[in-house]
Amino acid sequence: MKIAFYHRTVSGGIKTHVEALSHEFEKLGHEVKSIDQFSLGSHMLGNSAGGISYGFDFALGKIKKEVEDCDVLHIHHAATFSEYFLPFSSICSEVNIVNTFHIQAGEGLSGEVAKTLISMLVTLYTGRSKKFISVSAEIAEYIRQHCYGYGYGDNGNGTELVVIPNGVDVKRFHPAEKDEKESNERGKSICIGYLGRLSPEKNVINMIKAVKALDVDNVCLKIAGAGPLYSKVKRLEDERTKVLGYVKDAPSFYRGIDVFLLPSKLEAQPIALLEAMASGLPIIATDVGDNKHFVRGNGIICGTSAKEIGAAINAMLRENWEKMGVESRKLVERDYTWDKIAARTLDVYKATL
Repeated sequence: MKIAFYHRTVSGGIKTHVEALSHEFEKLGHEVKSIDQFSLGSHMLGNSAGGISYGFDFALGKIKKEVEDCDVLHIHHAATFSEYFLPFSSICSEVNIVNTFHIQAGEGLSGEVAKTLISMLVTLYTGRSKKFISVSAEIAEYIRQHCYGYGYGDNGNGTELVVIPNGVDVKRFHPAEKDEKESNERGKSICIGYLGRLSPEKNVINMIKAVKALDVDNVCLKIAGAGPLYSKVKRLEDERTKVLGYVKDAPSFYRGIDVFLLPSKLEAQPIALLEAMASGLPIIATDVGDNKHFVRGNGIICGTSAKEIGAAINAMLRENWEKMGVESRKLVERDYTWDKIAARTLDVYKATL
């Protein structure tokens, strides 16, 4: 099978997802090509190396030429501006289209904007795409309830929607070895860690406030990541809060902390959560996106305020971390390795042929 991925290449979950699927498909003997903002010559608004950015182009001719010998064109939203015009082109009748929605949803204005974008894309591609995939069960439910028109969707004559989440490399991300644990435990505090983008929707400021307000003295916070709030977050650094910036070795970061905390106000199905689980960590995560579907016996779900996050940290201090960490690892090994995610995606492709 020959598969074309149309996506936007910037650091983050979509890039990780597409690269992992490409690797798994190629191992199985399929041919994969990438269509991104660079190959389309997009004018980039923002930082094309990572963070918030978007590619503006009108490149339907280039896309059509790229996919003329392909079996499947798999669009990962948000791709580039041409994805909004593609449903009106002949491409939809010449190649099987599959769309994956990675769009985050959650609280506040950002969450409402995300839902509006989802509704628009579903409207554009319903009946033109062969299959819709959502990485998030919560987003899939929103699409079913609010985006499908009469006669369309899973039970109509339009585009079927399935949920296939992100995956994780369980060989790269694994629990700390015994000697690593012993080395980490010598004379250190209980370490809570966050790895991700430093931007408003990630709610990092409330996480820092929650840790600063704790009555216990032996808890520290390590923050790994970059983004528009880096300078502001760095200024909040003190003896118990360390801001590391971007870390190249994410697996080592996870193995050097005791608890992973995801304080986001907006999520779909975060890959960082799966990485932390694969690393054998207990989890504290806010009740947004699909977090609650992945924190089952391996952590604590909480609200997004500093007070609620602080209460969850205090509750976690009384839990059996080792038991939770074992459960985290078991969950990802059972259902969320990239080979399993790739197999489920291939089943979707085969159903379109």
